[in-house]
Amino acid sequence: MGGSAFSQGVEERIEEGRARSADERGDYGVRPAGVEEASVEPAAAPAQPRTGRLSTVPYIASWSRERVRRPPLVRRVGAGGEGIGFAGEGAYDRDWLGVLWMRQTLARGKGHPRYHTVHTLRQRRAMRYMLCQVCGGPTPEDGPRLFVLRDVGRPVEEGERTTAPPVCAPCARISVRECPRLREGHVAALVDRPHAWGVAGIVHHPATLEPLDAALREVSYEDLAVRWTLAHRLVMTLHDCTPVDLDALAP
Repeated sequence: MGGSAFSQGVEERIEEGRARSADERGDYGVRPAGVEEASVEPAAAPAQPRTGRLSTVPYIASWSRERVRRPPLVRRVGAGGEGIGFAGEGAYDRDWLGVLWMRQTLARGKGHPRYHTVHTLRQRRAMRYMLCQVCGGPTPEDGPRLFVLRDVGRPVEEGERTTAPPVCAPCARISVRECPRLREGHVAALVDRPHAWGVAGIVHHPATLEPLDAALREVSYEDLAVRWTLAHRLVMTLHDCTPVDLDALAP
């Protein structure tokens, strides 16, 4: 599933200094302050069946009826200082730290799956609540979470950054079977402490409000540039990582 939601989600590893354009990464997207994201979309059903060469549609994949909305940016002054905003912002336009997020409609299961794109809200919801990115169900709350990433010649490292939500063990086996990039090689780790580090998004110039470029940049929540960033994905750092063989995990 090269370039699919599997290959753009399950295996996504962030390397220092690496950035891709929005076209290369697809249409992406944590909870807004005081709002429960679970109210936006019904509780996740099992991974949806797909007729054809793939057996499932990952929870975080976009569908063709889910449209990206691009309202004009305006300058706003909030509790954290000056930054970008939308005119007439809704409750879900910002996360709990006040960062602005790209808008994308919700129509899961409508039209055809777009494996090359990741749905903004579902990605950040899966990260925020540690949901399996393939089936959308909860991962164990009483133990470490399982992360499966593309093999880049090393195991999952302490403090590694990723935009990949966790997976449950059964879905991990689906992902490494159906994603071509993971079939080429993958690494897995049980992670005790995933931490919300920042966002991946488009950074805008404070004076002109124009994008600095078309690249998605990884911006820490502690960086002042995050005020001028239109977030597309939530970025986690992984801590207390234990390498694991998927074949050794219980079903």
